[in-house]
Amino acid sequence: MMKMKMAPRAARSCRSRLSLPAGTCGLSTCRRRLRLALRAKANEPEEDGEAWEEFTGRSLRNGNGNGAGSAASAGGRAREAVGTANATRSIDEEGTWREQGFAFYQNKQDDEAAWDWGHVSLEHSDFDPVWESVRRQAEEQSRAEPLLSSYLYSSVLCHKTFEKALANILANGIGDQNLLTTQLFPTFMSVLQKEEVRKAALLDLQVTKDRDPACNSYLEALLNYKGYHALQLHRISHDFYCNGRGVMAQMLQSRSSEVYGVDIHPGAKFGKGILVDHGTGVVVGETAVIGDNSSLLQGVTLGGTGKASGDRHPKLGKNVLIGAQATVLGNISIGDGSMVAAGSVVLKDVPASTLIAGIPAKVVGSTTGMPSTLMDQVFKGFEDAETDPYEGIEYFL
Repeated sequence: MMKMKMAPRAARSCRSRLSLPAGTCGLSTCRRRLRLALRAKANEPEEDGEAWEEFTGRSLRNGNGNGAGSAASAGGRAREAVGTANATRSIDEEGTWREQGFAFYQNKQDDEAAWDWGHVSLEHSDFDPVWESVRRQAEEQSRAEPLLSSYLYSSVLCHKTFEKALANILANGIGDQNLLTTQLFPTFMSVLQKEEVRKAALLDLQVTKDRDPACNSYLEALLNYKGYHALQLHRISHDFYCNGRGVMAQMLQSRSSEVYGVDIHPGAKFGKGILVDHGTGVVVGETAVIGDNSSLLQGVTLGGTGKASGDRHPKLGKNVLIGAQATVLGNISIGDGSMVAAGSVVLKDVPASTLIAGIPAKVVGSTTGMPSTLMDQVFKGFEDAETDPYEGIEYFL
């Protein structure tokens, strides 16, 4: 009885919201006609003449039953013409969750670019073996670990390019209630689309897998290695810093420090092929320079000596390895191919191809090849050094 009393009111409510004629919302077909009404409202009712006839109970071609046949027929032909023009706006009701299951965001960046969560213009289409390997590994793991299939799809498989996947991972990594992921994604893409940034990020991913014995795949490095994430976030913030967007750059640096435990000033310059292993506790100052193919382990500090302003931070050459917890202070240079042993404190310039250790660091040997690639931290030739670089240092265990 209660339903019978409320039905007319519900019918009137449906009609008032959808601007429908009286008598078009019966109880027996309310659900069906409500769906048709929503489709008609979204696509223009003229686009689907039969559905509109079924919904309204009127004929668009053969009259409405009240002697207005010719007028309705003319109106129907006009509606059909409009419907043909609007055909491209039809709703795909059969779309899968893969196509429609992700949040949509559109932000007009400038007169030439429009961004959304699932598509960014000017995509890079060249074949890349590292990215193809990432996708293949994601597909394999989706089958092996069904619980992770949704995560792997949203992180990797739904993205056509490497830079889109990386932007998505970074945006989800540092996004919060104030920095929305859907706003960070196009912001990051505006930088990662640049060819030099994209290539550097790919090379960083490759060397992370190649140099870290604990890393088994490119997919693992892309998804789970916070040192890699922090470095790529720095590349983005550095681009903003160099283009007059200091506030944005500092914000990204702050969030990177909070989330990943890596504090790299946006002004620091990094080359290509850089490994930031583990990442925890790494600090790099504003005027520091890190050359191509160098490696930094956890706890490394490339800092200043105090309150000196201007150019005040270390300059690392190419192929340099800085061991865990090592500290390099001041505007000094570390020559190409050199290695700083773990726990050392470096206060003076270091020649190329030199092994130094101790507090303060002293020369204890030489290096060959590329120590940053070999990641060999054994003190070869240490016995030949004149003095023990760690002599006089007490360790409390």
